[in-house]
Amino acid sequence: MRSPFNILRACFYLFGVVVLLEAAWATVGGIGCLMLIMNGTIAIGSCAEVAQRAREIFSEMLAGILALLLAARPPNDKPPRQEDK
Repeated sequence: MRSPFNILRACFYLFGVVVLLEAAWATVGGIGCLMLIMNGTIAIGSCAEVAQRAREIFSEMLAGILALLLAARPPNDKPPRQEDK
């Protein structure tokens, strides 16, 4: 018998894949920029936006995964607790 689908585990795996892909993309971009600078094809500092773009993409993906996780959260049926006065 199959176990029920666990959205928390799926979001964790999705986040792990996103982090690995983002790290690979940033590494390839950094090495590519370094090689182009060493060859003299581009000037130093012209790859400065690569890190900013990587941060933006990472934060957008993280926000999407967190939104999926919050959307799959079961509703809280309990009323809020009243504190003693």
